[in-house]
Amino acid sequence: MADKHMNRIDSTLGKRDTAKAEAIPQPKLRTPVIAFLPPPSIYDAAVKMGAEKAVMPAWKTFWLGVLAGFYLSFGGLLAYSIGGEVPDIKASNPGAQKLIYGAFGLPFGLALIVICGGELFTGNAAMLPAAVFEGKATWLQLLKNWFFSFFGNLAGSLFIVFLVDETLLFQTGVAAGVANAKAVAVAKTSATFGTTVVRGLLCNWLVTLGIWQATGAQDIIGKVFGVYFPVLAFVAIGFDHVIANMFLVPFGMKMGAKVSVGSYIVHSMIPVFIGNTIAAMFFVAMSYAFMYGTLAPRLANCFWSVKDGHLPTWNDPHDYSRSSSMNGSAHPTIPEDRPSLTGVPGSMKKSGSSASMA
Repeated sequence: MADKHMNRIDSTLGKRDTAKAEAIPQPKLRTPVIAFLPPPSIYDAAVKMGAEKAVMPAWKTFWLGVLAGFYLSFGGLLAYSIGGEVPDIKASNPGAQKLIYGAFGLPFGLALIVICGGELFTGNAAMLPAAVFEGKATWLQLLKNWFFSFFGNLAGSLFIVFLVDETLLFQTGVAAGVANAKAVAVAKTSATFGTTVVRGLLCNWLVTLGIWQATGAQDIIGKVFGVYFPVLAFVAIGFDHVIANMFLVPFGMKMGAKVSVGSYIVHSMIPVFIGNTIAAMFFVAMSYAFMYGTLAPRLANCFWSVKDGHLPTWNDPHDYSRSSSMNGSAHPTIPEDRPSLTGVPGSMKKSGSSASMA
């Protein structure tokens, strides 16, 4: 019996017909995509965005600035229409009214800018310095971008003020909203210069971090949530945003607030501009440039160059002969193995890949 069993096994060895065998479909390997970039890679993305904005033609920067002014003004209009229309809640529960005011309005406007596209000065006040700190842009390019985005934002905001006034909606149907708009315009031009600067600083610190979070998000829901809570916070607290004020204050003036153009510029626009710029450039961009970029060795190199009696070589990212001991490298650069927008480390990509963040 055993011999017959062995013969049966031997008779089948090597005789299986595989000519008609069908290949089993194998799952395709996909590039892993992460939903959110880690902080160092968010900085890399900000540098890349700043470099792209730096070389953008002036006319395009201006028009995208106009669009950003439109979108943020829509948010301000929504805030006046909802949060400004609950006087009973404001009287009985001011905290709840502030929450409503912040939740429905400006977060919507900033989300439109981030997702649909626009040049918002207060965001560029962080992106462009980040690119300059890494040698990817010049100070002249930074000033050009700031100039055209700022006045584009102003033009877009004032145009929405004109259009909304022509609808007559506030004059006929939202009396509480009109009163609120007038009160906001007066309040935002009544504080001292220094107080307004600080309010602007704290405001754009939050707004820029919101844009920073949206930059790190890789899906639309993440981008919306990235900007939503920081903007809600600054509106509810009562800080000042120079671009939002380009709609809020002129609209209040249009509704009859006793505020002159000169008072608005001197007591609101200029100090808020200063505070917003300081927060974005130093508290956000410079902080992360020190932590994740090459700013520290660049500054050390400038220091040693001046101390040795030479002109500083700030714009040469490879000249770190004296400061290389700070990070153990004679050529400090942004690491190539950080996850990019696709979530793939740079070391896994082919050289010259356009997906690289730095």
